[in-house]
Amino acid sequence: MTELPSDVLMRLGPTPQDLTRQGSSRVLRGNGLVAKVGSPEGIAREAFLFGEAAALLPVGVPSLVASGPGWILMDDVAGEPAAPDDVAPLAGLAQLHELFVGATGIEHERFRDVFGRERAELLALARESANAAALPEPLASLLDDPSPLGTFVDTEPRTLVHGDAWSGNVVTRGKDFLWLDWTESGAGPAAYDVSLWLYGSAWAPGSTSPEGALGAYLAARTAKVEPLGFKRAVDACAILGFLLTQLARLTDREPDLIERVIERRNLIAIGLLD
Repeated sequence: MTELPSDVLMRLGPTPQDLTRQGSSRVLRGNGLVAKVGSPEGIAREAFLFGEAAALLPVGVPSLVASGPGWILMDDVAGEPAAPDDVAPLAGLAQLHELFVGATGIEHERFRDVFGRERAELLALARESANAAALPEPLASLLDDPSPLGTFVDTEPRTLVHGDAWSGNVVTRGKDFLWLDWTESGAGPAAYDVSLWLYGSAWAPGSTSPEGALGAYLAARTAKVEPLGFKRAVDACAILGFLLTQLARLTDREPDLIERVIERRNLIAIGLLD
């Protein structure tokens, strides 16, 4: 991992607080600033969105102070984490999705494209992973041939997605919400972000009320969205997103957690394909 430059580290004071969570980035806080060290690609996405693109976003994000290869320095947002049952942040997420539908800028190579240009490579990694052989049906068949999921996913409009949308990446400041950790941001269907918020991942819990959260999101959309079709796209994204971005990375988790995560996604798949 990239080391934080010494002059940037000094700006955090003599004893910066380590805020690092489960994941690949290291986060330090001090003197009203937050520094983050991680993959150069992910950090570059955040630097772009928190800097020159910040004024275009309909949601609040941290203010960029400085950045370099593999590191970023931001103002400390100094708020409280959103509650898992709070659906209010979904209004901003809905605005984000509507604003960037069809935008050419999201197709830039700086952004992730899990369901597009990265799909074949990610599927190959998933099929080679240690957990692939243990998948139950229908997950095993969907890993081999995910085209039934594409029926629901690939017809959805492409927009800017946060890529790690859960309550732990939202901070409340009064009536305002700031969205953190955009390292996985990219182009994709809005249903992908919603699937992460509803169902979580191996590293983050989902909503305590998925039906209520989905209803709040749809109510915030101003463009017409067919609820049943969108719910199917959300479920398909939950399954395909798991296969593409989580399955190959589950090797560092406890066996019982891996089993629960796989079982949860398999139940979603059964319901979707029934």
